[in-house]
Amino acid sequence: LADEHFRHRFVTNYVYDLPFGRGKPLASSVPRLLDAVIGGWTAAGIMTLSSGVRVDLSVAGNPSNTGGTNRPNVLRDWRLSSGQRSLDRWFDTTAFAPNAALTFGNAGRNLIVGPSLANFDLALYKGFRVKERLRFQFRAEAFNATNTPYFGSPNAQVGNPTIGQISSAGRPRNLQFGLKAVF
Repeated sequence: LADEHFRHRFVTNYVYDLPFGRGKPLASSVPRLLDAVIGGWTAAGIMTLSSGVRVDLSVAGNPSNTGGTNRPNVLRDWRLSSGQRSLDRWFDTTAFAPNAALTFGNAGRNLIVGPSLANFDLALYKGFRVKERLRFQFRAEAFNATNTPYFGSPNAQVGNPTIGQISSAGRPRNLQFGLKAVF
């Protein structure tokens, strides 16, 4: 399978003008000062749900003496049930053996699937009209709003003491505030 292959991937986005303030269904007759606080808000977001990235196995050293990446031999099924998997043991590492000297291993390309992704990015912004052709927009954005860890790929090098272990993760929640001028 290609490096870019994802068995399942769902991405959606939304933009919703909140119904509060003058000219809106709720609180449409509020005074201007209150409308400046509660009116003109928009909520937006992106949701990404995806199966894990493909991970290619390799062998420590160069047993095939080709100068390229060596693939191990597959001895049996390496998959673990979701209840058996952990960050310290993502797949059955004993199911692989280094290829013999001057031979190629029988492992296919990108056999291992890394951890899945569930990411929610959220934004809340409000527009302020200053003049007819000038307005400002205050933005509050949360990337990975639920702070769900997106773990990296497991070590997939046969012969490495940390094979099968996941030792990295993506960015945690990131909050960002901004002021944008639109003219």
